[in-house]
Amino acid sequence: MKRRYRPRIVTLFIMVFRSLSTVTLLSLLSLPGLTSASVAYCNNQDYESGALGQAPYQTYYAAPYKPVQLNYALPPADCPSNSQVSGYFMFSPLGSDLEMTGGGYIMNPNGTMVYFSSGFGSTVILRGVFTYEGEDHLGIWVADGSDAVPAGHGSGWNILLDRSYNVVAKITTSGLTVGADLHELHITTNNTAIITAFPTDETDLSAYGGSEIGYVLNPVAQEIDIATGEAIFTWKALDHVSPSECYAPLGIAATGYGIATDPWDYFHMNSIEKNDDGTYLISSRHCHTLYLVNSDGDILWRMGGKNSNFTMNEGANFTWQHHARLRGSGQLSLFDNGATEWEQDIPYSQGLLLDYDDSAMTVSLSSARAPYNRTNTVSQGSVEFLSNGNSIVGWGAMPYISEHDETGNIIWSTQFAVPNSGISSYRAFLKDWTGRPSIPPSMKVTSPFSNNVTVYAWWNGATEITSWELYGSRLITPLKATSLANASKTDFETALVYSGSEYTFYQVAAHNADGEILAYSNFTALDGTTFGPAENQTITAAPLNS
Repeated sequence: MKRRYRPRIVTLFIMVFRSLSTVTLLSLLSLPGLTSASVAYCNNQDYESGALGQAPYQTYYAAPYKPVQLNYALPPADCPSNSQVSGYFMFSPLGSDLEMTGGGYIMNPNGTMVYFSSGFGSTVILRGVFTYEGEDHLGIWVADGSDAVPAGHGSGWNILLDRSYNVVAKITTSGLTVGADLHELHITTNNTAIITAFPTDETDLSAYGGSEIGYVLNPVAQEIDIATGEAIFTWKALDHVSPSECYAPLGIAATGYGIATDPWDYFHMNSIEKNDDGTYLISSRHCHTLYLVNSDGDILWRMGGKNSNFTMNEGANFTWQHHARLRGSGQLSLFDNGATEWEQDIPYSQGLLLDYDDSAMTVSLSSARAPYNRTNTVSQGSVEFLSNGNSIVGWGAMPYISEHDETGNIIWSTQFAVPNSGISSYRAFLKDWTGRPSIPPSMKVTSPFSNNVTVYAWWNGATEITSWELYGSRLITPLKATSLANASKTDFETALVYSGSEYTFYQVAAHNADGEILAYSNFTALDGTTFGPAENQTITAAPLNS
């Protein structure tokens, strides 16, 4: 039964005049990067030109977050509500101009934040949604603080979070000198994890203009049993692929000088996928090649590059690529950068869908996805296919995300920073997700006027909230909750106002679309003192896994 609310002498505001005078508000809005909007902008030219700063951000009155502000440079028809965009954006902006760093985002398509993955470490990459033991989990990569690998790579852990954001698994390398790298996480149907690592190994580089005692990054593909942490499969690039196959020059800053403190990144493994037949698809950015490898580590074929086993038909070539994925029999997708920091091969980067025939050994272009602003992405990037045949492209070093139809035509494009700002996201996805945190909702109580109490409520990661209810209690013992107000949730943070001051302690409850209570916050006084929920309060929403 849907709960009915009976507000008392209550004034409901979403922002309570923003609790600021006009002069104060205008002075805040003049700060570089600060925006007044929480929902996305729609074709805001000041945003795209940089007039709002390199990385415009949102602010809240109480919640301690400053998320990126989205701008739909090519808007959907009903921008900013964007109701036809189904799912949540999942991405991890990186860059020195960001106001809030160290985490990944889940954001509504309308630009409001749902979740920021703070509290895990200084560098966190949100990898998307994975099925593990039959349930949806978020995957994140967390740096371990090691300086054992050069910039642009990483050593750390992959962590799986359940829908209550509890850690259920920590995954890293086995038998290597470095931890898991940030470039790949792929969870198989057998509850194993596919990960990358970038240890440094000594080798003779005299044939390439280096020293006989030279050093390379020797990337490793590993399959890890998540339950035991043991390696099921280990493949080291240098054991199978000579540097002569690849295109990254030795002796420049972007690829390394071949010495112990700056090893040569000759191969640059950036995606791995285990296929249903037990083979592995491995992408080498610096060799312009996809390798199909069997469980013994043998290379079954090379696609692209200097030693391709395939004839690459017109439009099917790719260079400096990312995020290769097989898509059923005879198809694969990848992000074709076509450029790097020191080279440009094509006019602009593309998301490609390729048809390949492993009998005739040919590759043909099925469809291509072009960026909104027709620019090159010199690093990073991803292509994700949706169930309706459309695709989501994350443009990597260019801070854009776009959707394309089945033939590759662009539908909309949104940005989370200014082009060429140095802000990027390794991959970007649009995923369904239901999150209900195990920790209680957060709130802050203020009294901006003598006979008025304003409570700000938020719950980082919760996806089911449609409204908030405000309670008050006069006594610590017993904590007897009285309903005071309710308000619809329209943003990450919601303001509730009670016109009165006779209560000492305040509390909020999060409600779902059926009016059921998802969770209660603690009680909080104006001085910040907190107490747990009242004993007679119960959660009425069914558990997530029921």
